[in-house]
Amino acid sequence: MKTTTRVLELLSSTSTYLSGQQIADQLQLSRTAVWKAIKALQDKGYAIKSKAHVGYCYVDDNTLNETLIKQNLNNSLDLDILLYDSLPSTNLKAKELSLDPTLKRPVVLIADQQTAGYGRYQRSFLSPKKTGIYLSILLDNDQVDFDPGLLTTATAIAVTRTLEKLFPITPSIKWVNDVLVDGKKICGILTEGIADLETQTLSQIVIGTGINFATPMTAFPPELHQRIGSLAPYLAKTSVSRNQFIAEYLNQFFDIYQNYATGNFMPEYRAHCELIGKQVTIEQGQKQFNAKVSDINDHGALVLADGRILSSGEITKIRKE
Repeated sequence: MKTTTRVLELLSSTSTYLSGQQIADQLQLSRTAVWKAIKALQDKGYAIKSKAHVGYCYVDDNTLNETLIKQNLNNSLDLDILLYDSLPSTNLKAKELSLDPTLKRPVVLIADQQTAGYGRYQRSFLSPKKTGIYLSILLDNDQVDFDPGLLTTATAIAVTRTLEKLFPITPSIKWVNDVLVDGKKICGILTEGIADLETQTLSQIVIGTGINFATPMTAFPPELHQRIGSLAPYLAKTSVSRNQFIAEYLNQFFDIYQNYATGNFMPEYRAHCELIGKQVTIEQGQKQFNAKVSDINDHGALVLADGRILSSGEITKIRKE
């Protein structure tokens, strides 16, 4: 393990100041090595305060930190967490890692920035550095009849539970994969499968989540401001960091995931869904039509008033009554 990593882990595990000598003694390093490690961490953006004759103290200022994430995880979770300064896409990287036979546990990939983030239908997902949460979970699949819609809806509930626990807000869900705050999208979810060509089965799953966490609205083109939002206004009233949010989201996700195939969370999904009883415009491929939504079934599919059931498609407009 690198000296900088060891020093960061130690400072992250305490809320008090540690002197250079205390760090050196605990890690069996020289004072010079400690000083160089702290300087390197500060240069990388980690908020390490120094006080003369007292020592050093780490402050969680939203810089991604594996130690802080793991400190806030439920004790039952044993996860490999991989942090990246920048990736084209966390989902793409997860697909690459799916070829590694040594990966036995769920793997969580988190990027500080995505240069080619994407959502459904390969649409671009703007992912500026240091402000958003761009996270993918690589999972083994042992279900013969995997239901991607059900996992996507379960993930949406994991996000809403996290939001409701950490902030004084009531989020809503736009079927099937968007989470909204104050009527604007702050989160997108993308579930993708990885096939095993030899067995012709779906061997692994990638569930990607992108959240506009501390992202300022100036980061988005003006034409998106009517439908894209951010949690930034709420962060000014709380002390929630990206590391805390990520940990709570992972806690909520894996709590639901262990039994998600039962669909027992669907009443909660319906309660958050803003579409039920509304007239909407639906786009499916090249087709576009108007309909009234009567329900969301136990598989996360859209049930229309005329009896049609849609497991795919996009709501492009919701009419106010």
